[in-house]
Formats: sequence, C-alpha cells, structure tokens
Amino acid sequence: MQIAISEEDLLSEIEDLKMRLLEAQDAIDAIKIGAVDAFAMQKDGKPEVFTLQSLDYAYRVLIEKFGEGALTLTREGLIVYSNVYFSGLINIPNEKITGSYIFDYISADSREKFLEHFRLALQCSSKTEITLSVHDKNIPVYISLTSLLPQLSTVGMIITDLSEKKHNEQLITNYTETLRGKNQELMHLNKSLEQFASIASHDLQEPLRKIQTFTSLLKHRFNNDLPDGAKELVEKIKGSSERMSLLIKDVLNFSRIVHSENMFVKTDLNEILNNVLKDFDLLIFEKNACIQKDSLPVIEAIPLQINQLFYNLVGNALKFSIPGRTPAITISSRMLYPEEIGNKPGSNQNSIDSKCTLNRLLSYAEIIFNDNGIGFEQQFAEQIFSIFERLNSQQQYSGTGIGLALCRKIVENHQGRIHAEATENMGATFHVLLPLTQTT
Repeated sequence: MQIAISEEDLLSEIEDLKMRLLEAQDAIDAIKIGAVDAFAMQKDGKPEVFTLQSLDYAYRVLIEKFGEGALTLTREGLIVYSNVYFSGLINIPNEKITGSYIFDYISADSREKFLEHFRLALQCSSKTEITLSVHDKNIPVYISLTSLLPQLSTVGMIITDLSEKKHNEQLITNYTETLRGKNQELMHLNKSLEQFASIASHDLQEPLRKIQTFTSLLKHRFNNDLPDGAKELVEKIKGSSERMSLLIKDVLNFSRIVHSENMFVKTDLNEILNNVLKDFDLLIFEKNACIQKDSLPVIEAIPLQINQLFYNLVGNALKFSIPGRTPAITISSRMLYPEEIGNKPGSNQNSIDSKCTLNRLLSYAEIIFNDNGIGFEQQFAEQIFSIFERLNSQQQYSGTGIGLALCRKIVENHQGRIHAEATENMGATFHVLLPLTQTT
C-alpha cells in the first residue's frame, strides 16, 4: 500500500535535509580549521562522542601539558574533551571521561552553584570555587568557565586544584587557634606575675622591714654589751637584709617593665639625663667624676623607663670606676645612617649581637655611654645583659645583677637594641639604639 505524500510535506522534508546539510557542512569546516577536538552524535537516543586530531598540533600539546585541568563541554554539560591533567586529578582514564557529563564529578553540595555559573558561562564567562567528588574523595577546585561562541556552541572550562591551598589554610587556622590558646596561657601567667609583684611589694617587704628594724634596735641598745663575734653577725644580718630589699625592688621593677603599658610621648632625652645626673650629684662629687655630654635628641618614649635606663647606665659607670683613677664619663649621640638599620651597627662589627636588627621603616638615634672604669672581657658582652648575671664579687661591688637586664628590656620595649664593647681595666662603652618615633 502506498502512502501519498503531499507536496507540502515533501517541501518541509527537503528544507529539513537542507538544514542538516548546512549543519554538517559547518561541522566539516570547523574540523578542517581545527576548531573542534571532538563532536557528539545521537545514536539510539544516546550521545556518542568522536574525538579528532586537531590540525593545530602545537595548541593540543600545550593544553595536554597544561598544569591545570582543561575541558570542553557542550551546552548540556557533556564532556567532549579533557586533558591529561584532569584525568590524573580525578584518577579516571581519559577515555572514560570523554562522553560523560561534568555533573557526574561534582559534589552534591556544589551542583546548584555550578549550574548557576555554567548558565552564565553560556553567555560570557564565570569563575567560582566548587568541590569535585570522585571515588568518595572530595577535591576543592577553582573553575573558570568561558563561552566559545560564536565559533562553537560549547564552554571551555579550566580547573585549578586547591587541595594544597586549602591544606595550608587549615594549617594556618590550626596555628592561629593554637596561638590564641598560648596567648590565653600567657595572660594567665602575666596575672600570676602581677600577683607576685603585689606580694613582693607588700608581703615580702613587710617582714624584711621588721628584720632590719630589730637588727638596728639590737645594735643600738646592746652594741656595747655584744662580743665582737656577735657584732659581726649583726652586721651580716643587716647587710643581707638590705641586699634582699634591693633585690625585691629590682625584680618588681623588672616585672613592671616587661608588662607595662605603652605610654609613649615626646620625650626630651636631655631633660631625662640632667635629672639623672642630679640624682648622682653627691656620688659624682665624692668620686670627683668628670661628666661630658652632648645634646641628645627628642624621641617618642616612656619617660619613666628611659629614666631607669639612664640611671642604671650612669650608675654603673660610677660604680665600676677604678680606685685612684678619676672617673670620666662621656654621653654622646648620633643619627644612624639608613644602611646601618637592619644590619649590625657600631664601630666594632664583630662585637654586636647577631640579633641586633632594627625596624627598617623607622629612623634611629644611637646614644653612647662611655667610661674609663674596670671594663670587662669582650667575651662576656652578651652575658652581662642576662638577669642575675654578675662578673664581679658581691663584696667588691654591690648590686643584684638585674640592672643591665632591665636596660635591655626597656630598650627592646622601645623597638630598640643595646650592646656593649669593653676592654678589661680600660673602660666600657654601651650603645643604645632608639627610634625617634614608634610608628612610621
């Protein structure tokens, strides 16, 4: 039985064949110029992908050696090309990737987000972060989607593996949490130290004052009745209690410097130095000391701490003078050159602590305290700044061994550095490096 075909149906079928022919001709032209790597055809209702050898061989080699994943997707999300990197990233052979859908490799949590950006890419381009999910393994990636219109109705997709970046971010997060915990511990320790300072200034000092008082009363009331041996013991008790009182005060000062609030103000170092020298008027007169001083700069500082710094350095210069030699103390200053900041400043480069680096963004002045006292061996130039370190006997020179440690804490609290140079029996020179301002 023959079925009659109307002229209208025949013309429609001819037009349809013409359209298919034009599409086929466009595909052939695209293949000729190397514009496609693969094409898909419907076979038994399923897409079948045919890969092609591109005429632009250099381009193909470049993409294959690319350090990122590269895909070509149809409008439906069908993968018609993938490079070797992407195959290695998801650990699936390339021949199994081609012809599959990109959605098969995207985690459920990222599919809606991917679809949104994929639709945008069909018009222009889009970028975002998503998670691939393959073999129960999640892979964080950054994707860049770009429409290949008008040449092809496809989307190019570049995939960057973020696994290492996310791992490093997690390490930083963990480190930050650990640091936060350490800071909390440090705050508790600081409170403990403050409590100790309170005890040192009240509870410890009070019984010590009683010991000193009773010792003085014993000496005053019964001095004539005490044998020489007893008098000697009383003097030792008196001297030990005085040293203990001084030690407690020095430890208290040290703890206050470490945890003091940064109350930086414009400070005239000349005024600080003049006040310190007035405090030593009597000792300077007794030792007939010669003091020479230059004009010092004005800097941002905590005046009380700078006063303690200068007091300790001048006091040491007077204390460690040589009997029979007129003490000569010189206090001078100079500006550091930019090339000296961050390096090891000073005339004797080898004598400076290797940690003596400065903030390159700040301008520094060097305050130099020079004396002609007993000095010390240069090998001890770093040791003298350690708390409770002494190079001389208690009997010969009084003190607790905290003074220079206190000086270092004060200077470091001001973003500065301090170092010393000396020769035994030839005097010592202390170099104090202080910034003019605390901020750039």
